[in-house]
Amino acid sequence: MTSMGVCKLFNSQTALSFISCFSSIEPLALTLCIADSRDDLLTAKQYLMETINCIIVDDSRLDRLIVEDFVQQYADFKLKGCFSNPLECIETLKTQKIDVLFIDIDMPVMNGVDFFKTLKDPPVCVFITGYADYALEAFEIHAFEFLLKPVKKERFEEAVRRLRDLFQIQEKALQYELHFEKDKITIKEGSSINKVQSNDIIYLEALTNYTKVVTPNKKYTTLCNLKNFIDKLPPEKFLRIHRSYAVAVDKIQRVENGMLQLGTFSLPIGKTYRQQINKVLLKV
Repeated sequence: MTSMGVCKLFNSQTALSFISCFSSIEPLALTLCIADSRDDLLTAKQYLMETINCIIVDDSRLDRLIVEDFVQQYADFKLKGCFSNPLECIETLKTQKIDVLFIDIDMPVMNGVDFFKTLKDPPVCVFITGYADYALEAFEIHAFEFLLKPVKKERFEEAVRRLRDLFQIQEKALQYELHFEKDKITIKEGSSINKVQSNDIIYLEALTNYTKVVTPNKKYTTLCNLKNFIDKLPPEKFLRIHRSYAVAVDKIQRVENGMLQLGTFSLPIGKTYRQQINKVLLKV
């Protein structure tokens, strides 16, 4: 009996355990053999992704448990430790490869922002706090994400999606090239060269030093941060709406429940950008 035939006898969870014993089997075949439903396929894809090691630092036991529960729902995220203050996690950061740091800010032993500043080679940082006023300070030290307590599952899922995108991009960083022309952008991804009309762009998403370009038919990645990318585009055609997003003005439809609607896409609006967005909407 082939490996695919064996896997077909099990449900997705049992098959994943079975797969771990046969690392030499073709991954695509394994993905297909356990994917009897869309949910199974997503589970399989998560299993085949690179492991993302993370730790949680929060002085509140309840908040730690909430974030821990969220993290454990993603097969590609591996929790390497939970700590009640930053000083407790120093040894783990020194001795293990930690990719993501989920950390509170307002803690009695040491402030999370102050601790992050002491790290020479810090992991990607996701601040989780009950105080929105910390947002500016967090982003000034290049925090990747800022989540407000109580953390909603949907918001955490969005952070996970962005983290996955970032790590996948970093693995292929040297393959990216970008050239700007008058109304056209040439994006090189590995051996693929794509010419994108600026009028086709729906929105841009920042992923640290990279920018994701979203068009109706495809998403592209460029080795250029969002600010530099926008500076090279026609200023009257694109609008920054958030620290992580800029949109094509002509694709804006409306603002609803604090979110900007662009067809099937719904993007968050940053507080510091609301006034400028309102001015633009009056002209659209």
